Amino acid sequence: MRAPYPSFVPTVLFALALAAASSPVAAQPFGDAPPQPHGGASRVVPPPSPAAPASREPQREASPPATLSPDVAAAISAADRSRPSRWQAAKDALDAALRLHLLAPSTPREHWLAGHFDATDIADRVANLAAARVAAPGNRLYLASLADACMQPTRPQLDACAAVDRVADWATRDRDNGVPMILLAYRALARRDPDSAVANLEEAAGAPRFDDYWSSAEAEWWGYLKRYSSDLDPAAKAEAASAWASERDPEWTTALRVLCVDPGGTNAKIRAACARLGTAMAERAATFALRRAGARIAAVNADGSAARAAADALQARALEASARCAANEPDFASDFESPDRAVRARAVAAYDRWVTLRADLGEVAACAKSRG
Repeated sequence: MRAPYPSFVPTVLFALALAAASSPVAAQPFGDAPPQPHGGASRVVPPPSPAAPASREPQREASPPATLSPDVAAAISAADRSRPSRWQAAKDALDAALRLHLLAPSTPREHWLAGHFDATDIADRVANLAAARVAAPGNRLYLASLADACMQPTRPQLDACAAVDRVADWATRDRDNGVPMILLAYRALARRDPDSAVANLEEAAGAPRFDDYWSSAEAEWWGYLKRYSSDLDPAAKAEAASAWASERDPEWTTALRVLCVDPGGTNAKIRAACARLGTAMAERAATFALRRAGARIAAVNADGSAARAAADALQARALEASARCAANEPDFASDFESPDRAVRARAVAAYDRWVTLRADLGEVAACAKSRG
């Protein structure tokens, strides 16, 4: 669904942060930054200030990605364009109704959804996510969401975050996933412990997969909304599900920027570990956002001309693959807006299958399967 839920949304945040922290060549043609979550202003996360070594090599700039083929560039451009929706009034009414209903959540899913609407109240957000996590301990989306929320600094530390180290809990219960190890490395650097940061980065680089469960988030929204309010057209609910699922600012974007992009705080060992991590992410991550971010940090931290050439090729492949996937996806957005009820119904049924497939396999694998 190219317009409502582009898979570039988290990567835009990373690319913009990287561009501001690095150099003009870091910018990529992803369009404007996505809107902030409902009711929330931008959250400011101060970067840690670890002790820097007495001398260090200057930060290397990555080469710009290769020129895209016209059809791929067109797919990116189409994904970035916003479209007016015939369902806007219905979606606004749904937003208001959900906010009211979720003031008293009664199921794990409702607690997780309520955490989305608590964007400006970190205490309520953590409380809802903790309730979801406790009620459904096997749900990795809830596990990751609570860990992400507990990464936000508060004084004093919130009870649900202080009772259990939520990031370590995620890493322990999702052992083959490299994403929580990135967060642990970021925290270690914030504590001025670069040796532990390197160890965490190296462990992350060896992980067989990287998943922030973005694909599961969309399925969570859709699974709830498709059964909510029979008076609302299913196409409007599908548009709302895809839009709300995209309103995420995952903590790994900040962690990777501070660890692997920002100059002044890292050393040669961290840069080498970041290069290995970036390559691993670009090759094994479950989402294209993570793959593209990995390719970018591999390029930023490449050491030597051969490594830089390999990283540039990795970037080009990651960008091409994500755009190809966007180009090959059904254009749900146009069909959701159709005046023909039968066209909308077919689009909703196809969207349901696609969202389910991505939640089951991950975005990259689902895209490959849909092509095959």
